[in-house]
Amino acid sequence: MKTCVKKWLVITSCLGFISCGGGSSGSGNKSTSSIATSTAQSSASLINSSAVFSSALSSSAASIVSGLAVRPSNTTCLAPAPITASAPISINWQAVFPSLPNIANATNLLQAPNDNSYWYATRQSGRVVRFQNNANVNTLTEVLNIEDRVDFSGGETGLLGMAFHPQFTVNRYVYFNYIGRNASNNLETRVTRFEVSSNGVINRDSEIILLRFNQPYSNHNGGQVAFGSDGYLYISSGDGGSGGDPQQNGQNKNNLLGKILRIDVNNISGGRNYAIPADNPFATTGGAAEIWAYGLRNPWRFSFDRKTNELWVGDVGQSAWEEVNLVTAGGNYGWGDMEGDFCYSGRANCSMANKIKPVLSISHNTGVCSVIGGYVYRGAQYPAAYGKYFFTDYCVNTMQSITRNSSGTVSVSSHGNVPLNIVSFAQDNLGELYALGQSGAGVQIVKMQATGGELQPGTMAANLSATGCVNSANPTLPAAAMIPYKVASPFWSDTAEKERYLSLPNNTSIDLTSAGDFLFPVGSVLMKHFKLNNRYIETRLFARGELGWQGFSYEWRDDQTDARLLSDGKEKLIEGVQWQYPSRGQCLTCHTQVANFVLGLETLQLNNAIRYTASGVTAHQLDTLGHINIFSSEISAAQKTKTLFALDDTSATLAQRARSYLHSNCSNCHSPSGPTPVNLDLRFSTTLSSTFTCNMQPVAGDLGISNARIIAPGEPERSVLLARMKARDDNQMPPLGSHLVDQAAVDVIAAWIGGLENCAQ
Repeated sequence: MKTCVKKWLVITSCLGFISCGGGSSGSGNKSTSSIATSTAQSSASLINSSAVFSSALSSSAASIVSGLAVRPSNTTCLAPAPITASAPISINWQAVFPSLPNIANATNLLQAPNDNSYWYATRQSGRVVRFQNNANVNTLTEVLNIEDRVDFSGGETGLLGMAFHPQFTVNRYVYFNYIGRNASNNLETRVTRFEVSSNGVINRDSEIILLRFNQPYSNHNGGQVAFGSDGYLYISSGDGGSGGDPQQNGQNKNNLLGKILRIDVNNISGGRNYAIPADNPFATTGGAAEIWAYGLRNPWRFSFDRKTNELWVGDVGQSAWEEVNLVTAGGNYGWGDMEGDFCYSGRANCSMANKIKPVLSISHNTGVCSVIGGYVYRGAQYPAAYGKYFFTDYCVNTMQSITRNSSGTVSVSSHGNVPLNIVSFAQDNLGELYALGQSGAGVQIVKMQATGGELQPGTMAANLSATGCVNSANPTLPAAAMIPYKVASPFWSDTAEKERYLSLPNNTSIDLTSAGDFLFPVGSVLMKHFKLNNRYIETRLFARGELGWQGFSYEWRDDQTDARLLSDGKEKLIEGVQWQYPSRGQCLTCHTQVANFVLGLETLQLNNAIRYTASGVTAHQLDTLGHINIFSSEISAAQKTKTLFALDDTSATLAQRARSYLHSNCSNCHSPSGPTPVNLDLRFSTTLSSTFTCNMQPVAGDLGISNARIIAPGEPERSVLLARMKARDDNQMPPLGSHLVDQAAVDVIAAWIGGLENCAQ
């Protein structure tokens, strides 16, 4: 900011279906299982693992072997963003907390991860307050006071930035950027960490100073901190102050002024309370290792596009131009040789070589004085605004947006005035946008509202090689971002062999239900390759976008060099199999809401070991996924003792193998509240007597069987469930997506039913 003005964002009944993406589908052409003659165990004991398996899981955490050392970074295999249909739009900003008291000298507004119930606001003096996310809120609660450490002598000093750790729900860490004074009573920037108690109070005695550096003047302090999707902490630093960058810090790569910095707060090294990310641009090539980008004057506010991960920076100008920049690693953004697109008038012998020009330069002739950087809107409430970058100026209270055009140009639109001088933007956990002023009870916080436009689902690339989910040069290989997995009890897919992978956006995690189902975050993609006679025939991607899950089917070329996206379902004779490629709608016939849309990805299916090709290590899947911190909470001890069993697992009982198959092939539809007209519950954990199958008369047809039952204990020939598995006509199960009978499954199910004496087993 400038001195004085102070430059301050899813039907039918089914026993198996087409499975798109990462569903619990079959792992290959199985030979007919040997049929054990032991009687079925009680359903209550079905779910328990073998003694050997349980013993292996009982090892201590310290002895766990992981198949992956670290979680792979994923910037390539992501669900497609929605697109906005063309329509007249109107965007405005309205006060949302009309009864909220004034927050004096406010600088930041933010929510803690996974908690939408409260807002936190910082004050320059060194205080943090919290209030309920309720339109009728009228109370502020102070949760931190460090005025004794913060130097706020007016202007641009004070408490300037705040950021919650991405894993806040686990570690309770919060980070601040403030101006203090060192032992010589000189101003310095401090980047610090505090701990937050369960009631939201920040422990003032828990402070750990991570980074500190001197400030030669009291202005141009930058001051924001925010975590990128890579998990690293980014810090904005001004050029040191005064005017015209008299110390020429902007172009000096040997100090931390006039920069965007990037540090690893999860590790320590070199005697510091943080580490340097290995890919920082100057980590090994000279210059300050913390620098991510340089040549900035006063990057007061910056933000990450939560869809693209691009870094937007509003850089406050000197006397002629304000800037909005897209900042990349190692980029030089010109100051103090340049201001806007031109040489800075106060710098002789200016060079514009190798300097990155702004996305937008705004002339002071329009009345602006201090750009306030905002956010790219990625919320779901207002489609008309989707994908636009919003910003304003401290002196001109007009909200504006930048739209990036396919031609590479940008369009700038104005969206009316707000009744206060904005100093910061905010984004809630759902992606909705707010803006914050420094004073004005009841009108200090405004929220973006919009009409017009319509969000429509996006799509994946036309060729598999361009999706970012596979190696672009060899699409039969997964991209580095992909994590392999294998299910215990596969879904039947007409003898096809399969390879399965998952990917998550960086800095996100999977939630676990009490039953062990995986709940994936927005942006996640599941990938499954299908092969016949070792030839790739189809790859399915199942992606969770902001509007829900979508399935994408890719048909492989005969030369195996790539696969193309299909616009609709089709059938094709391949290797003697009439193969069905599903339409996008058919994907959601199987991937049901009652199954949380994702099939096969649950603790029951992954409670086993696989060999990880990337490391060459054979390791337990749940241990490995836990080790790389893919879950938001730990897998429970009970979940680690429960597993499914493959059809050909002769160490398991008939009951375990049969019920596992019904779980993986049927329960996605046949569960409580499922989408079928029959009331069945074929989950593995459900006792046989509670499945509504045993000795129950069929309500969807008896297939001509005399005295039919869905399952007739001891009489497979009277069991409609088995008859539907053997049919391949209008009565078949699955009703679509399969042309071949799974004979191995028929044999196991028939033997299991034949061994049943009653429904209490």
